[in-house]
Amino acid sequence: MLRNLLFGESASTKIAAIFDTESAAATAAAALHAETGIQAGQLRLIKPHDQGYAKKLEPEITGIARTALRAHSSLGLAGAVIGLVAWGLAYVSGLPTITSSPVASAIAFIFLAAIAGMLLGGLITARPDHQIVIQRVHDANKAGQWSLLVHPRSSKQCDAAMDVLTRLGPEIVRSL
Repeated sequence: MLRNLLFGESASTKIAAIFDTESAAATAAAALHAETGIQAGQLRLIKPHDQGYAKKLEPEITGIARTALRAHSSLGLAGAVIGLVAWGLAYVSGLPTITSSPVASAIAFIFLAAIAGMLLGGLITARPDHQIVIQRVHDANKAGQWSLLVHPRSSKQCDAAMDVLTRLGPEIVRSL
């Protein structure tokens, strides 16, 4: 539920399998398609020294924009509500600073908590967990290896892809 509220991408998890040969990568792609139901459009093959692999890593540009909008607005609003509740608790407890200027202190609490929520939204939008996959694919690309990217759309597809790839034995990296 929370994942659907914050993320606008249909495939927010990334899996990369690193292979030494094109045939091994192609065999893995065929096995994933046949055994897991993952569609061909969810699989991307990156050949060695490919210069345009960035779009294969993050193909959902509009989904990323939706994630940014959803994460910032939802978490900013949640932060504002938390700030209001925190201010209310401080006011009810009778803190002199809060009771002497209730409007200014309420604005400060709500504003700072909303900003904290939006900062968290920015962290979610940046997806630092994707950096592990991006860096490994970059290194493989420079080293002359083949990378197979999988963009599973559900946790069931993700688990199935991991099972197939683990059985095949390549180096595997994945995001959350």
